[in-house]
Amino acid sequence: MLPIILGVVAASVFGIVSTMVLGTEGLMTHAWVDVVFWSLIGAGAAVSAINMTWGCLPCRLSQVTHNERLIKRLCRNSPCAH
Repeated sequence: MLPIILGVVAASVFGIVSTMVLGTEGLMTHAWVDVVFWSLIGAGAAVSAINMTWGCLPCRLSQVTHNERLIKRLCRNSPCAH
């Protein structure tokens, strides 16, 4: 959740600064400003999705291989342990 919040904050700061530098009319003529704004939010969402996946992936893979040593080691603190 934190990367998404940081992405939104970074996008908001970028929007404010770009408005101050380019002006409102300048924002309409520069298409890259929208791309950067939404990319900052998308990057935060992507990092958050990777963090959620990475928390479950090692535990799930050890359960698929039925390796008891790895299950005990990797699934002990995993949010996805069954």
